[in-house]
Amino acid sequence: MARDVWFGVHVPPEGKNFDEMKSICMRVEKGGFDLFTITDHFLNMQNPYGLDNHPLECWTTLAGLAAVTARIKLAPLVACYKYRWPTVLAKMATTVDIISKGRLILGLGAGNAGRNEAEFKTFFNGFPPNKERLRGLRETAEICKKMFTDQRTTYHGKLYRIENVLNSPSPVQNSLPIMIGGRGEKVTLRIAARYADISHSHTSSLQDVDAMISALKGHCKDVGRDYDAIRKGTSMNLLLGSTIDDAEEKLRKIAKSSSQPVEALKSRLGLGFGTPKMVVDNLRDYLDKGIGLITFMFIDLNDIELCGKDIISRF
Repeated sequence: MARDVWFGVHVPPEGKNFDEMKSICMRVEKGGFDLFTITDHFLNMQNPYGLDNHPLECWTTLAGLAAVTARIKLAPLVACYKYRWPTVLAKMATTVDIISKGRLILGLGAGNAGRNEAEFKTFFNGFPPNKERLRGLRETAEICKKMFTDQRTTYHGKLYRIENVLNSPSPVQNSLPIMIGGRGEKVTLRIAARYADISHSHTSSLQDVDAMISALKGHCKDVGRDYDAIRKGTSMNLLLGSTIDDAEEKLRKIAKSSSQPVEALKSRLGLGFGTPKMVVDNLRDYLDKGIGLITFMFIDLNDIELCGKDIISRF
């Protein structure tokens, strides 16, 4: 019987070549995880104007990973609506779905000032205001959803106008899933309520999860959408040790090597720090609230196998 919860792994391609990304993705697949996600960026977010450690392009990387894996689902977490024209994005997603034989999820987001502004300005000649970006996200989701299910699509929006666009060949999946990223309670989660198969938010506490769920439920009621039809996802930073002493030792070493205070790193890890048993117990609190996708972000990629063996297998 398939479990109701999915477990994903998120690995940004900043500073990694394709062989490294391929190796990590195949380890994740072998470890029994359900989903592998990468970021959609053109610049290193920590140092966008430096010369080193910039990322591979998202969609060409996903196409390569689709060709060398067999089971694991793949997705951008998340593709920025503005970086490709919606019709082109839908065609690209369709192609990767075909290469993967039906394993793609289209993650979509609006972009934000903290992580995308430098890219917008250098690659796209300006950073749109928040209202425009959110409208762009909504219209892109509408267009892609139509193109995944209809052979031809006509759409007249405020930002995008398309006429009789053909999407052939069609995706392998009859309705290629759309994942809306972000936890903006007024607009982003309303877009998720209308168009998402998966609503994915970064949360740092169970209180954040409660707020996200409450807002999404309210929007689903307003737009007439079945709340239970949407898989709710969140991310979790992870650092494991076979014993708590091992975990504490790893924490100290990583904090020192990255010039971070130990307590600050531990706080950022939150419920994702400790032994596998400790994390399993913490995960049950998320699942009890209806979370159906946990996306792990490993502080130490050497924990992939331990997580697969002693955490994923418990579910």
